[in-house]
Amino acid sequence: MNKKDNKAGFTLIELLVVMLIIGILTTVVLALLANARSKGKDGAIKQELASLRSQAELYYNESAFSFNLLFTTNNTWASANAKVGAILAAINNKSTVHSAGSSVNAWAAQARLVLNTTQYACVSNANSVKISGTAMAAGATVCPP
Repeated sequence: MNKKDNKAGFTLIELLVVMLIIGILTTVVLALLANARSKGKDGAIKQELASLRSQAELYYNESAFSFNLLFTTNNTWASANAKVGAILAAINNKSTVHSAGSSVNAWAAQARLVLNTTQYACVSNANSVKISGTAMAAGATVCPP
């Protein structure tokens, strides 16, 4: 006598278990990708602030040894200098919370980080990129401690 096995496919329970496992794995991968993307943005913000420091030094040398008006009206996130303006725009695409200030002898710029929004990266003529938990006031020319 020939017996046929009627079990030709997966049961509903088996399919649901596989779909559940795929859903969990997808969630984990997406969470890791979002975290990596935020870390990448933070790295780019820090790098662009370091570039801003180099451009500010060039501005200083070209502007009769003065940082005056490095930022428009000395306290806005804009600059009449095209290269400085391009760096500010690049940072603005990653972090919309930022401030800057300049005077004759000093300047500083700060942008909020993406991964930890309570942290700020700041750069000035006195120091390289520094991380702080304190926001800088518009027009300030010194990074907060």
